[in-house]
Amino acid sequence: MLRSGVQIASAVARCVTARTTHRCISVTAVNKALDPVQKVFADQISKYNALSSKQGGGAVDAGPEYEQARQEAINRIAKMFNVTDDPLKFPEFKFEEPDLNQDDTDFTES
Repeated sequence: MLRSGVQIASAVARCVTARTTHRCISVTAVNKALDPVQKVFADQISKYNALSSKQGGGAVDAGPEYEQARQEAINRIAKMFNVTDDPLKFPEFKFEEPDLNQDDTDFTES
């Protein structure tokens, strides 16, 4: 919710007279909109995301050379780390429950 200029001025005026000036000014600063550089950056990311979605995901304006180099790099890394499955698939980890009774020993004399 955006505050009007009068509400912000009123809040700042109250803060100036209070002992907690630092706290009140920092709260009013949070309500500011993005600065121009952040806005341009966010807009560029949104444009790139839209272009990438139109092309079916992945890099924008990438030619066949890029795809060939990408696949060669994936194959090289898969060979280096001895990957037998799909190298782009996130690995599945299996954790087995430990045997908590392994230290149970019978110390009674027979």
